[in-house]
Amino acid sequence: MTVRPIGVEVACDGPTGRDDCPNSAAIPAAITSLTARQVRADGRADGWTTRRTPGRLLDLCPNCRHARTRAPEEPTR
Repeated sequence: MTVRPIGVEVACDGPTGRDDCPNSAAIPAAITSLTARQVRADGRADGWTTRRTPGRLLDLCPNCRHARTRAPEEPTR
């Protein structure tokens, strides 16, 4: 038996990038998408966005992209 990779799945990083997506959203790999870059391109057609942060990419589903909120700021004294 020969084993071949059938692609990857890209999951949403949540509305702030530090929490889980409330919908557990993911972009399923198409039969022709074998890399994360290809799967992200598939997701853009469905409204997904990608943000670069220091050291990694954040993937946001359409719901989290619109619900994106900033982290609570430290109170000033």
